[in-house]
Amino acid sequence: GIPGCNTIIPEYSRKFSSEFDSIEKIGKGGFGHVYKARRKLENKYFAVKIVRSTEKAKREVGALAELQHPNIVRYYTAWVEDTEYRCDAASESYSTSHSGSSSSSEFLYIQMELCDKRTLKVWIDDRNAHRKPKRREESLHITQQIVNGVEYIHSKKLLHRDLKPANIMFGISDGEGKGEVKIGDFGLVTAEDNDNDENMLERTKKTGTKSYMAPEQRNQTSYDRKVDIFALGLIYFELLWNLSGMEKSKVWDDVRSKVFPQQFDTQFPLENKVIQWMLCANPEERPDARQLKTKLNQCFVPTRDNNFHQDNMTI
Repeated sequence: GIPGCNTIIPEYSRKFSSEFDSIEKIGKGGFGHVYKARRKLENKYFAVKIVRSTEKAKREVGALAELQHPNIVRYYTAWVEDTEYRCDAASESYSTSHSGSSSSSEFLYIQMELCDKRTLKVWIDDRNAHRKPKRREESLHITQQIVNGVEYIHSKKLLHRDLKPANIMFGISDGEGKGEVKIGDFGLVTAEDNDNDENMLERTKKTGTKSYMAPEQRNQTSYDRKVDIFALGLIYFELLWNLSGMEKSKVWDDVRSKVFPQQFDTQFPLENKVIQWMLCANPEERPDARQLKTKLNQCFVPTRDNNFHQDNMTI
């Protein structure tokens, strides 16, 4: 059982609750819940995502199982249970939840690499709230790592389709805040050559993610791997430029149309050219990930101390 959880655990749901302890909820949403948990056998912490066992969830597992790359959240294994694990920390009680709609519904348990609690969205918000040195240098390094992951995903003939700061994480830090960038949330991944994927356009039904969609993806026409490049162009801009809440809504549509704030080109001339290329309305005119890697290497502007010019750092 689990320390502090006294309820008898039904036999059919014992795998998670018997093989793991020190279970702590670290995320929740419409998708389900994510727990930090220690697997007793290895004495190692993992993230375990629990979702309803749907075709979308199985697609995510299928994609993750094919991907082994330092800039992608590592997948270990998955299994199905009849119930959803719940542990109420306040009352220290354990419970399981059956599907209310159907007794045959099952829950998928996805065991993954445990990442830092900070997402890239948190990183951006923190830099926007507190001006810090080396933002330009760090933004380039982060973008290069995302591109490395995207290049690998595309090499497997897959599209991610949902790149955004909230879906990009950091590996557990080495103590100096240098955890590797990790692309996560493969719930919308699809094969590049799957023209009949009935889920291809399901993102358009959900609010909050349209802002990172390429024009061809928003318009519900066919699209290819270049949708990921467009989203990455917006992410790179957001990494560099301090956008407050009200300003973001005003500026964002302009940026999507390659109309940038007046000072952006002055402060970031090299990055501006690369991002303009990534945001081409015609996907055929956007670079692929390999071309982008080469171009990003040219964005490094070394000084004698091998850092960026400090007068270009703040926004």
